[in-house]
Amino acid sequence: MTTTTPEKRDALASLRIQRPGESAPTNRPRKSWFRRLVAVALLAGLLFGGYMAATKTGWIASAPKWLQVPEMIQKRVEVRVAKPTVEAGRSADALVVASGYLESRRQARIGARAPGRIEVVYVEEGSVVTKDQVLAILEHADLDASLSASRASLSRVKSQLAEHEITIAQSKRDYERALQLWQSKSSSEAEFDKKKFEYDSMVARLESMKAELELAQARVSESEQLRENMFVHAPFDGTVISKDAEVGESIMPGGMGEASGRGSVVTIADLSNLEVDCDVKEDFISRVIEGNAAEIVVDAVPDRRYQGLVRKIIPMGDRAKATIKVKVAITDADSRLFPEMSCTVYFLPPQGAADVSANDNPRMFVPETAIPVVDGSKHAWLIDAENRAHRNSVTCGTSRDGRIEILGGLSESDRVVVNPSGLSEGQLVKVIEN
Repeated sequence: MTTTTPEKRDALASLRIQRPGESAPTNRPRKSWFRRLVAVALLAGLLFGGYMAATKTGWIASAPKWLQVPEMIQKRVEVRVAKPTVEAGRSADALVVASGYLESRRQARIGARAPGRIEVVYVEEGSVVTKDQVLAILEHADLDASLSASRASLSRVKSQLAEHEITIAQSKRDYERALQLWQSKSSSEAEFDKKKFEYDSMVARLESMKAELELAQARVSESEQLRENMFVHAPFDGTVISKDAEVGESIMPGGMGEASGRGSVVTIADLSNLEVDCDVKEDFISRVIEGNAAEIVVDAVPDRRYQGLVRKIIPMGDRAKATIKVKVAITDADSRLFPEMSCTVYFLPPQGAADVSANDNPRMFVPETAIPVVDGSKHAWLIDAENRAHRNSVTCGTSRDGRIEILGGLSESDRVVVNPSGLSEGQLVKVIEN
């Protein structure tokens, strides 16, 4: 048997039959794929750098369309826009304009005064309730039993006291008879003393039993109060705006958290006494005077303007927002208003002031920061339906409270850029509503 050595196997593996038309094999090494990848990466980097340089110099804007980057992947400048507001009558001459939210002057989360589990709830969201009306009841079978025991104990003490009063009356008669016999020398002094001590003892026992009666009455009152704590009452006339718990849930006084139980059963508010909680900039707070009139525009009720009065200027500023909180009472609230609705407050000048409008012609206003001045002329940047910026000349009137009146050049449906900077005609932007 012939044995093949490793040297012979290597020689056989290197043998190859040359076919017609095929060049003879060579021993040159193949090109490295790594070098090819490096070359492609360098070429791509040069092309990208050239594109970036063209973008910065502005050449790319005039380049052929096939060479420009699609708009969908271009980086857009973010702009904040606002729509012009149209006012008429006194609100057009508002000294200050502020936004805020409706709230009730009387609003409360109603819970029980003792812990327990809800047995029944009598109201739902929107229910109109009156003062002292029962809203819910907690389970109190054990307190009913305790109250019955206290009342039984009170009845027993009363019957014992009545019986003791009869005994005292009998002892008093025996004492008076013994006194007469002793005075007439018909009985001994020992017999008289015995009757006297018996009567005094009965009288002293009466005071003790009266104290027991008061204690029994106090225990009944305590049991009644503990039972009464299981009833949740309305503290004032109002409307249920939130149902915070359901039958079977536990209630903890003081709202110790859901881990321990609910803190309230319902939330009620007096919707007949609504007011606006708004923030006024520190720069304009001197124009707001308590008792002055105001007009309120509620976003959810655009067809009506509500009348109000400045009720209170809270003597505390907000350092972060540089504002002062002001409370404005609504004097003609109706059923369409609810707490937490957003609204705008127009603080009006006093009646008869010189700057009050004499007519009800509509007037248009925009934020003063939306009208920059360039070379002595005022203009605004508008955003069209395709989110492109366009410069537009405007005619302006007086400015007040950060607003400027527009006499011409804008319409109510325009979207105006607030604080425009670095925009160019036809530039594609990303819009953020103000």
